[in-house]
Amino acid sequence: MACSSYVPPPRPGSPTYTAPARQETRWLVYLATPQHDPSASESLSADPRPSWHVSVGRAVRGAPAITESVIAVGTADRQVALVDRSSGQVLWRAGLHGTIHGGPLIDGDRVYVATEASPSGRVYALGLKDGRVVWSTETGGIEAGLAIEGDSLYAGTETGHIMRLETREGKVQWQRQLAGAIRADPVPGPAGLAVITTADTLYLLDAESGAVRRRVALPGTVLAPPALSQTGIHLFAGTTAGHLLAINLIDGTFSWDVKAGDAVLAAPVLVRDTVFCLTRDGHLWLVPRDHPDSARVLPLAVVTIAGPTPLSEGAGTLVATIAGEVLLVEPRRGDILWRAELDGPIEQPPLVRGRELVVIGGRGDIHAYR
Repeated sequence: MACSSYVPPPRPGSPTYTAPARQETRWLVYLATPQHDPSASESLSADPRPSWHVSVGRAVRGAPAITESVIAVGTADRQVALVDRSSGQVLWRAGLHGTIHGGPLIDGDRVYVATEASPSGRVYALGLKDGRVVWSTETGGIEAGLAIEGDSLYAGTETGHIMRLETREGKVQWQRQLAGAIRADPVPGPAGLAVITTADTLYLLDAESGAVRRRVALPGTVLAPPALSQTGIHLFAGTTAGHLLAINLIDGTFSWDVKAGDAVLAAPVLVRDTVFCLTRDGHLWLVPRDHPDSARVLPLAVVTIAGPTPLSEGAGTLVATIAGEVLLVEPRRGDILWRAELDGPIEQPPLVRGRELVVIGGRGDIHAYR
């Protein structure tokens, strides 16, 4: 498979940057960690100011991958773009033979990404240094994000096939047909590989063989990536029917089921002992993992499909909206501490790394604040 790489010329008088050969920070699953909490130890200045912004295409698809010096994104133009974090300069663009839906992952010297069925559903490994194809494997169309564990990569297709590929050369080690399409990212963990399909079913698979260990019927459809507890025992998922669930992967039971009132289209986040969740109509739920009866809800009067971004304790929670607002919400009463207005819709949560706020706008723009 051919892959075109394009580096735009720098602005006159601006320094040029080159892509690193590898990164020490690993971004192996959606939002970097199984708990979706990459910003949980971060804070922001009292009034963050724009530091740079760059347009990478018609629209960004899926969540970005952010490491110590670069940001990788997939675009609606069938491209992956690598951006320098310090300047916002695009380091390279790699054209793919298919439309991207889930965001890329970064591991060492490679970027991994998948494409939808039209025109060609494949999983790609690209070189971090130049964006060239290391390998590509035909898989069928993929809308869910990928997940990496060890030397294995897991991918779920629109036709319900879940497969394990080895990361070195992209060879398929096994694949299994499940009922329903796979729209939520697969979740590898100590109990096995958790896969949720649009048949409102959770499957727990043996990660080594792909054998189905357990099926669990769910009260609604899960479209966003579930979060995994630190022990790997519980999976937290939100449904389009407004349920926020804690599922015990060991015995297949629901440890709790909180009725959130409206559809949960965004990924839950587990920070320490609290599950954070946003409903479509802008209610921010804070559910103690072990005491769901003590759940609190903050009505924000916004419409959102992006998950919340809890910061360090007491620093607040970031919320992004369909209208293009980014809000920093006070953790106790729900007061708005800071806001910014961008082109909407914002479909992925804002992320903070090293006190730098990164937001993906609605027209293919990446915005950085400090």
